Amino acid sequence: MAMTDGCSNCLKYTFGFVNLVILICGGVLLGVGITALVGDSAQLNELLDTNLYTGVAIVITVAGGLIVLISFLGCCGAFQESKCLLGTFFCLVLILFIVVGAGAIAGFVMGSDSILEQIKTGLQKSMNDYNEKDSVQQSWNFLQENFECCGVDGPSDWARVLGPNNVPRSCCIKDSEGNPGACGADSNSYDDGCVEKLEDFVKGNSKLFGAIAIAVAVFLLLSMIVACVIMKSIF
Repeated sequence: MAMTDGCSNCLKYTFGFVNLVILICGGVLLGVGITALVGDSAQLNELLDTNLYTGVAIVITVAGGLIVLISFLGCCGAFQESKCLLGTFFCLVLILFIVVGAGAIAGFVMGSDSILEQIKTGLQKSMNDYNEKDSVQQSWNFLQENFECCGVDGPSDWARVLGPNNVPRSCCIKDSEGNPGACGADSNSYDDGCVEKLEDFVKGNSKLFGAIAIAVAVFLLLSMIVACVIMKSIF
């Protein structure tokens, strides 16, 4: 015997609402992950002595894409009252719940002191390749121009690479027209070191990754519960 109309409609609309929220969250996760992988900030990974940033971005991107597809599958199963579709949905969501949970943990771990120390070590090592690798040079220039910083702890760090009082042009403070002027380690260059600015950036993104992943995990759990109720109500 099928579900009564009132109960059936209530469960379907509840399930549909939960899956709509999951779909939206999945889209946000997908967007954040893709931006982290291919956006301008992706080249910062060239300067870091860790692959965790890229790893978390990949997990978030894959999870976001799967969430969008699976939420659609769940809605089809509920409105068709198909145990097969709902059972498949439940299993896939359970796997996603674990993956998203791992993404949330990794996102918060990325902002831990040990990871931030690796960031500083990576920046210090990459400075030695500034004159040797174009990719490193471009990444340092991007970092210093966009974060308005210079060196690891300050402009004087460039002395061992470029010579006394010399800094990359990307360290120079821009004029009113947005063009960098002439500068040195002790004149007209950004005073702040990039490690502090980059740590703030990574912490902010790790919290964003973690918060979105936790929100999705909660709604995935609710979706699994409602899916179980619907399956038990179908005879």
